[in-house]
Amino acid sequence: MSNHPTVIVLAGLLIGAIGSVNSVHAEQLITLRNGLTLRGVYIERSTLDENSFSVGADGGIQTPKIWAVDDGLRRTYIHRRGMVNNEPVDIPDLGLHIEFPQPVSEGGDEVGSIGRILGVSPLNEYGRRQLTVRGTDGSPTILHQGLTELTSRYARLEGLKAEKSIRLDMRVATESIDTPSLLRIFKKRMDQTDPNERLEAVRFFMEAERFGDAHRELQVILKQFPEQEELRPQLTALVERQAMQLIEQAQLRRESGQPELAEAILKQFPLGRVGRVTRLRVQDELTEITKLQTQRDETVAQLRKLVSGLPQADQTALTPIVDEIDEHLSANTLNRLSDFIRLGKIETTPARQRVALAIAGWILGSGSGEQNLMLTTSLIEVRDLVQQFLAHPDEGARARILDQLKRLEATRADYIAKLLPLIPPPMASAQAVTIHRSEDAATDDRPFILPIDAFPDEHVQGMYHVGPNQEDFYAAAAADPFAIPDAAYVVQLPPEYDPLREYPCIVALHAAGASAETQLNWWSGVASKQFLAPEESNASADGDAETTQPSVADHVRLGRAAQNGFIVVAPRWTRGGQQSYEYTMREHDAVLRSLRSAMRRFSIDSDRVFIGGHGAGGGAAWDIALSHPDIWSGMIAIGAEPQKTLHHYNANAVYMPVYIVMGDKDGRPLKRNGAVYDDYMTYQHDAMVVMYRGRGKEFFYEESERIFEWMKTSEHRRPRFPESIEVKSMREGDRFFWWLEWQDSLPATVIDPILWDEAERIVAAQVSSTIGANNEIRISQAPSNAFTVWLSPDMPLDFGDQITVRYRNRRSNFQFGGEIDTLLEDARTRADRKRPFWGKVSIP
Repeated sequence: MSNHPTVIVLAGLLIGAIGSVNSVHAEQLITLRNGLTLRGVYIERSTLDENSFSVGADGGIQTPKIWAVDDGLRRTYIHRRGMVNNEPVDIPDLGLHIEFPQPVSEGGDEVGSIGRILGVSPLNEYGRRQLTVRGTDGSPTILHQGLTELTSRYARLEGLKAEKSIRLDMRVATESIDTPSLLRIFKKRMDQTDPNERLEAVRFFMEAERFGDAHRELQVILKQFPEQEELRPQLTALVERQAMQLIEQAQLRRESGQPELAEAILKQFPLGRVGRVTRLRVQDELTEITKLQTQRDETVAQLRKLVSGLPQADQTALTPIVDEIDEHLSANTLNRLSDFIRLGKIETTPARQRVALAIAGWILGSGSGEQNLMLTTSLIEVRDLVQQFLAHPDEGARARILDQLKRLEATRADYIAKLLPLIPPPMASAQAVTIHRSEDAATDDRPFILPIDAFPDEHVQGMYHVGPNQEDFYAAAAADPFAIPDAAYVVQLPPEYDPLREYPCIVALHAAGASAETQLNWWSGVASKQFLAPEESNASADGDAETTQPSVADHVRLGRAAQNGFIVVAPRWTRGGQQSYEYTMREHDAVLRSLRSAMRRFSIDSDRVFIGGHGAGGGAAWDIALSHPDIWSGMIAIGAEPQKTLHHYNANAVYMPVYIVMGDKDGRPLKRNGAVYDDYMTYQHDAMVVMYRGRGKEFFYEESERIFEWMKTSEHRRPRFPESIEVKSMREGDRFFWWLEWQDSLPATVIDPILWDEAERIVAAQVSSTIGANNEIRISQAPSNAFTVWLSPDMPLDFGDQITVRYRNRRSNFQFGGEIDTLLEDARTRADRKRPFWGKVSIP
């Protein structure tokens, strides 16, 4: 939650009317190396393993290396030297702590673990509610709770006296409490005839940045107490703060590739109710959107003018590509023509060269600099054939396409590598439609081609179904439990989706017993008929409930993924009746095949693919991420239980950011798994362990805003190919890491996860390989005797010289000769168009 100067001014003006507040200690602002900023009070500790305290296993005094940053709602554990960027900065604590007297239980047992939540009643006017959870015997258990403290960040709910009292201090995010409930509580607690007490509610809403609620409440107070007229100017200030929130939302939408929605927000802006500075800012935002549209129109007009001056034969040949540029050039793709925009009006440069700049930029991207029109015309054919190759299911047809490509002047590996990320997804191209002759792939009323075998949802805009539905997926798994599952998943696209723009992606894994659709609800929001969310809506706060998609004809999702421009891919990965993650390759295949299928159909930025999940899905996300760290930009595990390989794979996590969320009442996690979390508290790891206070096995929607902030930091993109690979492997499927792969693992190094407890010896095999001097790759250690080493110019190698691969006393050499076979086939099979491999070496 941000601090705005206006908020501080307003709070200061109202303090005199409200009276004094509880004095509290200062907090700290802690900036992390990954770009996040934490706020709270930090304490130092040497370990997260509470077993070490209970048995004295710590061996004496240890140097504190971990910071626990407590903001009252949760504790965030980080490694001090590895994660903290600079010294903490003291800042004021939350200004308002409202206390509520409640008959809190002083005796009884302290709750050590809270089961799955089955139901929650609304807070009544006394700030009390009933929480129904699954008891230890599986039956419903009712916990009586009362609100004892309220701040703009968290609400404190404690166990009340009852026939069987319990002691429980639970914290929930204040944003999850709806406005009507808060108003009921304030009305009961505050003297409605005392304007000073009534203004406490206004100040609370201001500090919580619920400016619409603050404005409405202040209006009621001024109407009831005319003598408070000196506070009327505050109404204007509150409108200004609401206006700033709208501007920030419009900016977010524009940055996320949703200029039409941003423009709609700004054009509906209440300009007559805000000051001159705010009006100018709105106008500046609208001007920025209009400027891009104007530049786009002028660029197309200039290109058409230049082409019209060329010989008729050139005009005829270039008309299709110019029409294509006109149709698809937008704010998302305008940067491709930056060379042409900069040089297109220089009359001393021949028109043919300037046209070539535009076409080369459209196909190869900004900075291509190509000015040979014959070559760029050949590039058009190369691009179209590449799209045919990627979309064609027939091996013989692909061989013929490859033969055609090799006869073209512009067929070069570096050109193909540049154009690959700029073409539409292979199964959502005009070439794919022609090849598959699929009626369902018609464009209809969509602004883009419907991907092959992707079926739009009947109710929700931007939602698609690919592969078997849940029932058919379960049936296939039951018929053959060992078969590699077909890709089966649901997708939610952000508003104004453009297949020529790259989008970050979340691969979201559902909890055991839930459907894939529930993950779309959590990440993208429950579908709603509304287009613009209400100003102070808290409707999405229930997004952690594992509920199925509503049956009513809802239209859009308004949650965090939509706001931030993320694609959400939710695979079907469990068997029918499966109660936990089983650590099998079947589950891995279900997820990885779904991801690759989605990358062929939707415009996913392969450098910004995150994997996350809830419950068993969180455990699956954690394990799959560490088993294949080369694929992911980061991992989010919510309410997950680390088992089996996760006790051995922490070395793999140094290559990838990790975000772990849980409740401290989820079976005493630090006592049960503290040693596992300790493994991530090192200088090499980018890891955060977040623990909500007094919470059990939940899905923590409150954390979603910070998770998206974490995913959007510039530090959390897939890094470059590593020079050195130092990872662990324990299963048959854990056999590819970046540029190193092997077909079969040595039997002694493979553990069947289903027979894990029966294994005589549980040891992870070491995988070590390094790119060294003299253009040499050395495999030092791995659980196999035969390997494939994949090669790319993006690796720290000289592709113009001979490359040598060594394993023990064996060696293989590679000399790149400009071949495109491996490049295209790798892009087709792995679906990673940003980092295709150009060659490979087998040893022996």
